[in-house]
Amino acid sequence: MRQYWKERGKHILVIVLLLCFVNLYLGILCASSVFSQDLIYLDLLLLAVVVLHMAWDYRRWKRIPTLLNVEVRSQKERMEQLLGKQAADVLEQIETEYQQENRFLKEEADIMTDYITRWSHEVKIPLSALMLMNERNQDQRLQKEMQDCMERIQILLNTMMMGNKLKNMENDIKFEQVSLEACVNQALRNQSYFLIQEHFQIVKEGVELFVYSDKKWLVYILDQLIGNAVKYCDEMPKLEFTAERIADGFSVLKVQDHGIGIEPGEIPYLFERGYIGSNMRAGDYRSTGMGLYFVRETAKRLGIEIEVYSMPGAWTRFELYFRDNASYLNP
Repeated sequence: MRQYWKERGKHILVIVLLLCFVNLYLGILCASSVFSQDLIYLDLLLLAVVVLHMAWDYRRWKRIPTLLNVEVRSQKERMEQLLGKQAADVLEQIETEYQQENRFLKEEADIMTDYITRWSHEVKIPLSALMLMNERNQDQRLQKEMQDCMERIQILLNTMMMGNKLKNMENDIKFEQVSLEACVNQALRNQSYFLIQEHFQIVKEGVELFVYSDKKWLVYILDQLIGNAVKYCDEMPKLEFTAERIADGFSVLKVQDHGIGIEPGEIPYLFERGYIGSNMRAGDYRSTGMGLYFVRETAKRLGIEIEVYSMPGAWTRFELYFRDNASYLNP
């Protein structure tokens, strides 16, 4: 109601000024020939007309937002009644142009998605061949350096493919009872090369729990968290996985490393797209700022809540909270 008065304020002011003018004209300039009762009657009549018009206009004004939320073509006649033919024609033209642009952008996005998916699969073939060829490399130092690079490429390819699916992951989610231990072990195997190279100590406690989630996407989340632990590890690297049932139908999986930690002021921005932070060491350009962004987006779609705690120079802990959806999935 307040918004209506703001929008119609000028019109109401004009009506008030016109009423004042009529009263002044008839009450002062024509006072000798106009009775006061007639002037009051005229004021009441004009006031009734104004009130009825405003009531009709307010009802019409309230219907406009609802009408604009539907396609213009389907409600063209009502649009013309409320806004006028010219405004309805302009809105129809805008809607047509918007739909054409939306179709064009969707086609472009689909083409790019198909291209990325096809390219990712095709590049895996020469990458696998390079790995086999590198096994015959007699230079141990060069073999290790090449293996490091190829393993990183493999991880980046997997991240790109999963990130590409992220836009339409609703069609690729299968909720079921999942073993946290199986997911943790799979993620550790995916990152095993770098975990071994950095001599990580792995500790698991209570991960025998089962939660309702999608195994593939949950492994993807853990992949990213383990990859970050490797990237920002310190001396005596260690990864701890702890799971437990908590109140209100929740289970929690805690993933804690003993790396360089995160500054408190950076934690609120940790999951933002492209955010890198101050932990990049001199000359280290490996961080893209997209890994944890993908983690957050994936967790949202899986209904997982994530909290982050850290002590700079000591440790970082990610806590993943799973809701018990057994009653929904097993009615």
